[in-house]
Amino acid sequence: MGRYFLGLDVPQAVCGAKLLSVQRRLEPSLSVKKWYRPEQFHLTTHFLGELDAKQVRQVIESVTPHTAKQLAFTLRLDHAGWFPRAKVVWCGVTGDVERLQGLYTALAGPLNGLGAGSFAHDQYRPHITLGRLQAIDAAWQPPDVSELLQGAEWQVTSLHLYESVSAGAAGPHYPVRHTFRFQEA
Repeated sequence: MGRYFLGLDVPQAVCGAKLLSVQRRLEPSLSVKKWYRPEQFHLTTHFLGELDAKQVRQVIESVTPHTAKQLAFTLRLDHAGWFPRAKVVWCGVTGDVERLQGLYTALAGPLNGLGAGSFAHDQYRPHITLGRLQAIDAAWQPPDVSELLQGAEWQVTSLHLYESVSAGAAGPHYPVRHTFRFQEA
C-alpha cells in the first residue's frame, strides 16, 4: 500500500527559483509551518489516496486511453493564493487551463468508477502548493507577486502517477511511478 496522486511536473529549471522568491516575499506576513522545496513542487490533478498494487495497475489502465488522446499544453505561473481551511499557501497557473480542466474532467469519471477518489469538475482549482501554515489570519490577502513570476512558462507533455513517500523531518518526496505521455500539440 502507498499514497498516490496524479499530477504534472513543475520544472525546477523554469519555476524553482521563481517559486522560492514568492515564498520569501510571503514569509514575513505568514506563520509558516513548512515551506515546500523545489524538488517537491508539482501540480496535483487527482489525489487517489491509499492504493495497493492491483489498484495502481487499474488506475494506469483506466488513465492511459485518455492521456494518449491528450494534446500537450502550456502553463504559466500566475499569482499567489491560499486555502484558509486547509492552511495552505499556493501559486496559481494560467495558460491552457481549459486543457488542464478538460484532462481533469476526462479522468474524473474513470477514477470515480475505480473508487480511487471522489472528483467533481467544479472542485478542481489548479495550484502548486508552496507551504503549509501554522496559524491563519482570515484577513490576510496575498500580495501581488506577478513581477516575480514573469517568464515562468513550460510545456506540459505528460501526466505522472506519483507516490507520496514520507521522509521524516525533511518532508515527503514524490517519486514518479508511471508517466502518461501526451500527443505533441
